[in-house]
Amino acid sequence: MRCPYCGGLNQERAAFCVSCGRDLRRPLPNAQPPRSQAPQQPVYPANPTNQPANRGASQPTQQPRPAAPAPTRTAQPAAPASRRSPAPAARASVPPPFQAPAPLSAPEAPGPFPPRTMAQFNALLVPGVQPYTVVESSLVGGKKKLVRIAFSPSAGWQQAVTLLQALRDLPDEKLDTIIVQGVWTQQPDVYAFTNGQLQFDRNVRLGGQLNNRYIVETGNGFASDSVRFVLNE
Repeated sequence: MRCPYCGGLNQERAAFCVSCGRDLRRPLPNAQPPRSQAPQQPVYPANPTNQPANRGASQPTQQPRPAAPAPTRTAQPAAPASRRSPAPAARASVPPPFQAPAPLSAPEAPGPFPPRTMAQFNALLVPGVQPYTVVESSLVGGKKKLVRIAFSPSAGWQQAVTLLQALRDLPDEKLDTIIVQGVWTQQPDVYAFTNGQLQFDRNVRLGGQLNNRYIVETGNGFASDSVRFVLNE
């Protein structure tokens, strides 16, 4: 038998509980079964359809709606591929650097070139001066004068004396620096000059003296056959 107080197991005719020592001969009229022997609540299965707990109320059954048929599309014929090959991309054309054509027959200088003195330089004037045209004459920074003359391609010594002649044809006593540049008549604007350059500096102090200085370059100043020399007067 079980004790009505603690629920312990005892013999059928035991007078006292072996677990709690209570008197088993006088059971309490209002004794409640022990907690361990309390009736368990029935476990109902989960509602698979998620219906409310009140089964008495009838719920209308919803029938699934048939899916609407997908709209049909008419297949468009594929456009025929063009048989023409794509046009090649245009390449940027880079103009080659300008080179003045060499004279057909470059005459040799009648004297030493490059000259070492102004007397040798002046001796080349008469046979070597080329006809020229003044293209530009302007002031640079208010202190220098730039003169550009155009004439046909010629030998280096002819370029030098032509620039010297242009300097003497266009004197300017107010300025101490005059630059004469020779260009070819069909020259694109690539170099500053192609037929030589002469820079004249007036009253340059060398030691204790004041001299006139001539700095001459032939060609464009960068070519392998360009000549550069300096003379003082």
